Amino acid sequence: MSFVEALRRRKSAAFDVERTSSARRVVELELWGKRVRAYANANLSIYSAQPCNARCPFCVEELRPASRGTELAIQRKVERDDRVYFERLERTLAALRPLDPTVSVTGGEPSIDPRLPAILSTLAANGARKRTVTTNGSGLLAVRDGRQVIDWITAAGVRHLNISRAHPDGDRNARLMRLQEGLSIDGLREVARRARAGGTRVRLSCVLVRGAIEDLDGVLAYLDFAASVGIDNVIFRQLMKTDPATAAPNHVVRFSDARRVALEPILDQVSGDPRFAFGRQIVGYYYYVEVWRHGGMDVIFEEADLARLEASKRTDPGLIHELVFHPDAVLASTWQPWDGVLGP
Repeated sequence: MSFVEALRRRKSAAFDVERTSSARRVVELELWGKRVRAYANANLSIYSAQPCNARCPFCVEELRPASRGTELAIQRKVERDDRVYFERLERTLAALRPLDPTVSVTGGEPSIDPRLPAILSTLAANGARKRTVTTNGSGLLAVRDGRQVIDWITAAGVRHLNISRAHPDGDRNARLMRLQEGLSIDGLREVARRARAGGTRVRLSCVLVRGAIEDLDGVLAYLDFAASVGIDNVIFRQLMKTDPATAAPNHVVRFSDARRVALEPILDQVSGDPRFAFGRQIVGYYYYVEVWRHGGMDVIFEEADLARLEASKRTDPGLIHELVFHPDAVLASTWQPWDGVLGP
């Protein structure tokens, strides 16, 4: 695949299902008696009910409702009955089988979620495709139901384990993420070793923040750190944008706007650096991704715009781009459980 300069400049504004998307098609299926249209490469997110133990000032979980003028506490409703929750999860996975979506377990903080082993076992039993877990890593070496969480993850055939880490230095990372019980460097190295042995690939996820990882030199130093702990896959993310006309000006929105590092100038430097080899570009309905290789590592750069997400939904209001199984055991086409409800 050749690099297309216009895609870097236009980003998600260039998204077109038939021409620039990764799947290039739409799938029609029936969900509980209703005929719907879904993007063929849609992802199903299993949204953990476990509140996160970090307090990142750039938290995406908080940013999503803030972008629509609401608060996280308003959208978080939880189905406490395990029987009801897992019965609905099973029904959801069965209903989505014709679409065969990729599946991500996210949060909240899934690594400390008491339900995580059962969620992973349910996904494995249903043959869910390309399973991923996204976590701050704090609970990966804890024992849950007689087994360390990292072993539950590998046993369930999880393909990718995404671990959020804002800085290589442990103290600086703890301050940035406001997470004192995060993985130590030795713990991260152990998780990477165990994951690799179990067939799960670890990816470090680093947000670009002014005053932390903010330029190409910082990116290169972070890649050296990843290699030192046995990880060959890193994603660097620009802090998400929101629409000023709709966003609630809470602390996450204010921090993101004040400390956002523009990704495009870094990508322009990467393009001119012979140490990087171009892989591919991915144009999503509200995100843009570039994949590069550097010294045997996969290096991904991503930026996303929640205002573009809403604009894309208005362009084709009947098309489902993503699926979220919420903590209240409801499947929706948005990250708000009261919007785009699909069932069961």
